Amino acid sequence: MKGAPGALEMLALCRTLVNSDDWALSFWWGRGAAVLARQAVELSLDEFWAQRAMPMMLASARGQFLALRLYYEDPAATSDGYVTWSLLSRACHHHPYELQPTRDEVLGWVEAAERFYHVLQTGSHDIVGR
Repeated sequence: MKGAPGALEMLALCRTLVNSDDWALSFWWGRGAAVLARQAVELSLDEFWAQRAMPMMLASARGQFLALRLYYEDPAATSDGYVTWSLLSRACHHHPYELQPTRDEVLGWVEAAERFYHVLQTGSHDIVGR
């Protein structure tokens, strides 16, 4: 049996869901893809902390993003990930007066989540003195 999917596998599942023409999925694919994409961003953070043997995986996602700022001199790298996570979190919650996210919105968030994953996986990240 294969283990749980990683961040990139989750994002591939998002794309599959968004590009599906199955009528049974037509009502909830937008919110479902947003949930998967948000989970992928959180898995990216978990993988980042696990590679560094840091006990941050038990912290909230918001706390992990705050701690992540210590590893980057460029604050845009972490703020883009946080903004993506925040937008996905908002899209995951159902409000009767709001429309589902559009296909273009979801694909934009998936692309942003992929960029964030690659930022965390590439380059050297040392604690930055502030």
